[in-house]
Order: sequence, then structure tokens, then C-alpha cells
Amino acid sequence: MTQIERAFFKVVGMYCFTCKPIVEKQLKDEDAIKKIGVDYMTDSVVVEYDSALINKEEIKERLEKSGYKFVRVAR
Repeated sequence: MTQIERAFFKVVGMYCFTCKPIVEKQLKDEDAIKKIGVDYMTDSVVVEYDSALINKEEIKERLEKSGYKFVRVAR
């Protein structure tokens, strides 16, 4: 059963628009990810995902493969 949730992350070290595709690349081929919003101006990433297929910690681990540090923000 599909269960769409949203995760919010702060990014350490993302300073320009060229960082956006680097971050997005880590999740774009994942079927469980429905939407990715990357904003280098606010150092933030919002991910809509199917929680039946992936969890927030797995998303964070995938994002960190881009070379940046991600801190999950509770909302």
C-alpha cells in the first residue's frame, strides 16, 4: 500500500545552483521517491516518498553519497 510522506533535510556545504543536480542524482532513479525539492539558497531538501518502500534514514544515506552532510529536520 502506498503511503506518501515528506522528509525535510538541511544540507551542509551546498552553496550554488550546480549542487542541485548532484544532490538530485542520488534519488532520481529510486521508485520510492515521488518528488525531490532542492533549494541551495536555503540549504534545504524536501523529499516526498513512499514510506512502505524506503525510510528517512535510507534517504539520508543515499543523499550523503553526493558528498554533502544532511541533517533531518523534524516537522
